[in-house]
Amino acid sequence: MSTTIQDGTGTKRKLRITSDGRAAVDAIVEERAVFNSVEDGNTFVVSSDFISAPSGSETGLLYVQNTSNLNLLIHHIKLWTGTTNTTSEVRVYRNPTTGTLISSASTADVNNLNFGSANTYNSIAYQGNGVDATITNGSIIGRHYVGVGNQQMLAFMWNGAMVLPKGTSCAVSVTPQTSLSVTAEIEAYFE
Repeated sequence: MSTTIQDGTGTKRKLRITSDGRAAVDAIVEERAVFNSVEDGNTFVVSSDFISAPSGSETGLLYVQNTSNLNLLIHHIKLWTGTTNTTSEVRVYRNPTTGTLISSASTADVNNLNFGSANTYNSIAYQGNGVDATITNGSIIGRHYVGVGNQQMLAFMWNGAMVLPKGTSCAVSVTPQTSLSVTAEIEAYFE
């Protein structure tokens, strides 16, 4: 007994099987964040202003907390520094709840990457102020350097593998060797 797979649009075309016994199909492959942006309009970029980070001090750059009933999936975190002659330590925190980055909140810029979508970012997004933006708890889940000669750095690329269920959060900080100007962004989407 054989099974036939037909086109469901009424053309009665059948699925073609190659001589190797494989189905002949075409597919469109795109990142989940792109699909989500195009189809659902729920992909956002959270970005800080240009922040002056003092030498030798850890400075909180961005904080996001999911308050939505949907999961917030982190696609990537990027940093840009205003100098190329120094290295800076970058940290990502899991579930921080204290520090002036959070308690002295300054709203971060949030934009939907689908310009035709009316969906809004239904969670919290704060940015540092460059003076005293601290992160005083939470678990460090990532460490990197923005090295000499690297003004732009894709610090962390998770492609949506970092999942923030409702009530969870993450934060990003930088500790430069010399004072510098830095900005950061988190691209994330809701599902």
